[in-house]
Amino acid sequence: MVSCAAYRSSAALEAALGDPFDPAAPVPYRTVIAMDEREQRPDEAFEAVGRWGFARHLIPQGDGGRLACFEELLGLLRVLARRDPVLAVGHGASLFAALPVWMWGDTAQRALVAERLAAGEFGAIAISEARAGSDLLATATTAIRTPAGFRLDGEKWLISNATRGTFCTVLARSGRHLGLFLVDKRALPADRFRHLPKVPTLGLRGNDLSGITFDRCEVPSGAPLGEAGRGVEILLAASSYVRVLACGIALGAADGAVRIAVRWARERSLYGRELMALPAVRERLSAACTDLLTAECVAVSAARAMTLGADRARLWSSVAKYAVPLLCERAVRNAARVLGARFYLREGAASGMLQKFARDLAATGIVDGTSMVQLHLIASALRSVAAPHPGDRGAALDLEGLFSLATPAPSWHPRRTGPALGPVVRDEITQEWHGPCLDGRFAVLDAERTGLIRRIRALTWTDGTPRAAFALARRHCLLHAAAACGHTWVHNRRLLDPELAAPHWPAACWDRLLAMLGRTPPRPAAPCEHDLVDWLVRTCDERRWPSLIPPQPPPSKG
Repeated sequence: MVSCAAYRSSAALEAALGDPFDPAAPVPYRTVIAMDEREQRPDEAFEAVGRWGFARHLIPQGDGGRLACFEELLGLLRVLARRDPVLAVGHGASLFAALPVWMWGDTAQRALVAERLAAGEFGAIAISEARAGSDLLATATTAIRTPAGFRLDGEKWLISNATRGTFCTVLARSGRHLGLFLVDKRALPADRFRHLPKVPTLGLRGNDLSGITFDRCEVPSGAPLGEAGRGVEILLAASSYVRVLACGIALGAADGAVRIAVRWARERSLYGRELMALPAVRERLSAACTDLLTAECVAVSAARAMTLGADRARLWSSVAKYAVPLLCERAVRNAARVLGARFYLREGAASGMLQKFARDLAATGIVDGTSMVQLHLIASALRSVAAPHPGDRGAALDLEGLFSLATPAPSWHPRRTGPALGPVVRDEITQEWHGPCLDGRFAVLDAERTGLIRRIRALTWTDGTPRAAFALARRHCLLHAAAACGHTWVHNRRLLDPELAAPHWPAACWDRLLAMLGRTPPRPAAPCEHDLVDWLVRTCDERRWPSLIPPQPPPSKG
């Protein structure tokens, strides 16, 4: 067994939460669905997660917690989302509220947030407003300086943990500038703020999504985070972490959906045969598994890049946030087709949990920016990456260190590390990719890469981002996903499960990505469907989740 230290805590959390198919588990699917049908917050599930000590992983080591590795946190959120994405979103929102504090807060601010999280309390990130949407510069909430501090006025809306959060990080306009303010809700005058009603949603029905209204609400002079006027900059840096961690939620939902589909195909008979024996069913499961593995390669490398390649993280986190939910939604759709007509019943297989995963995943895809927002960010970055740069373009990144699961990523030091906000000038994952040939597939992808750079350089940027740049940004994301699969196999093939040690699965991933690019592989489709489905069935029969990560022993106690 190869040790991947970042995933030992995930193994421990898996053991503590039990098998969700088991009605006696601490967080069973049957109970999750019952709460979702009533649109109620799954408080008992949150309590089970709290008893395990999840909050410690939201607090940096320097502030008394265990947060040092975003790859580890990605895995932990994935474990929660396998049971109920609402659990992962609730804790993810707390982390988003805390990240600006960890990176820019003073000693008192960090101590307050660390104390609240360690006690099992939640935080909220109060950024968006009904009229402003995702346009931060249109923020109307104000923070007017007073002799005692600042007076908040305005309404923040569509805020996770808005009601139960005991602290919130608020974006407000202070004079000509936008700033972030850490607000201790317990210290606020009760008649100067109020919670808005819970917002009904298609997915994530149990999520505490509402809003907060501030009415001449006084906050102390120590509320501002960082230097005055740098609120947007702080949020942009924190958002890179959040985009990557949101991928863990998407992966967990897809994990659950695929495992439900495999279980159904193993238990169901049709035409006198096990459903799993039907070629059409095996084709759907192979497609779902392939998309899930591709998404995992993208997400894990993006999480490791948060400390290994912070100056590239702004680009790679947006690529991951675009590609991973897209691929996971494809995986869930194929899993749903295995259930056939039963997918449309709100009961049956896993109590109707696959349907919930489909609804929740659609909502997760818009966390911290829709796909169009991500494509805009990617297009802007690609202009710099694809531009000819004379001379040295900065230090190269160690790709083996980035992709090798057996090599721990450097620890996160929030006061010293973070995604750079300047232009991204190197993209080793896609540009310095020399993967296995795999029957000529790499040559097709390499030609696509060369043509993409040429087309980006030919664009005219005088009137902002040209429309054609969005389509090119999407193609770059698919190339990045193909490269991530190649790098992952090259640097980990000796520690993967035996069925995944051969390059058949990255070839299958490339075939599906080439189809999305409108390209045809030079040879027939990779002959790996049988092996891939057999691996998937064995994994699920062993009550494991479909993942490239080898099974890990939980960390020793003490």
